[in-house]
Parts: sequence; structure tokens; C-alpha cells
Amino acid sequence: MEEQRFTFRDLKHILVDRVGIPEAQVSEDPNATFEDMGLDSLAIVDMQLAIQQKYQIRIRDDEVVHIKTAGGAIDFTNRRIKEKEAADAGQH
Repeated sequence: MEEQRFTFRDLKHILVDRVGIPEAQVSEDPNATFEDMGLDSLAIVDMQLAIQQKYQIRIRDDEVVHIKTAGGAIDFTNRRIKEKEAADAGQH
């Protein structure tokens, strides 16, 4: 099975197409905060749900509050994808 990778492009797609952030507001700086990009708490929840649906992973509310930057979201999502793949592989 091919390893999934969550990239900045994937995040940008979610922020623009799902959350509705103007493309010009999405910073390519991994240290850019979601607050700097103009996301409010509702937009963060929408992003959380989109990532969970697309990658079939779980992001708890107490985890998402600690994800403040684009780079943090990408790192967290990739870690969770790897955990899910390892768990899935262990079940087969």
C-alpha cells in the first residue's frame, strides 16, 4: 500500500476550497499561524473535519487546539496517517 502524505498543497486545497479562505491569504511559510491567515475557531473546526474525512483519521478537539501553524498541521496529520497505517497493517 502506498504511503499517504499530507502536503502543503493538500492543506491549501482544504483551506481554500472547503474552509473558504482566499488563496492569497494562505501563507506558504510553515511557521505562519492559522490566526495570521485569518482563520477563526469555526474555520479551524472545518479544517479538522476535512482532514479527518479525507484521511480517515481522528483528531481530537484537545489535540487541534495545539495545532497553530501550517507546518504543525502537516506534521501532525502525517504522524496520524502513519499511526493509522501501522494500526491497519497490524490488523491484517
